[in-house]
Amino acid sequence: MIVRGVAGLVLLLTLVACSGSDEKPASSASASAPMPVAKDGQDYTACVDGVCEVLIRQKAALNLGGAKFTATVANGELKLTDAKGYITLSKSGGGASRSGGGSAGGAAGGLAGVSWSDQGGPLHIATLSYAEGDVVIVNFTTK
Repeated sequence: MIVRGVAGLVLLLTLVACSGSDEKPASSASASAPMPVAKDGQDYTACVDGVCEVLIRQKAALNLGGAKFTATVANGELKLTDAKGYITLSKSGGGASRSGGGSAGGAAGGLAGVSWSDQGGPLHIATLSYAEGDVVIVNFTTK
């Protein structure tokens, strides 16, 4: 009877000792790279000359060398809207719907890029360097 009691105690201690785990729970943090810093931060007035690198969270008003756009960000996609249509950029590429004789096309570099111009107007180039959730970092150049 004592042997049975000792065996039961040893079994119980073994089960308790084995139930502990040295494994760490999986982290809920994203494994993606840290967000880079935009040269001009959220200073959208830096875009007035047509050249800037800005961070946009959810919504911003931009003046790109005299052309005014409303920028909205959702699900890692940037949408630039003006009276003539819109331009979109995301990790998977870019798209455009321009009216009034405007045109749009792809641009190289970054996650995605697009260039567009309106008839007789300047050429705008936008290139994403970061896009996650409701935040993007975008480089603008106007020629």
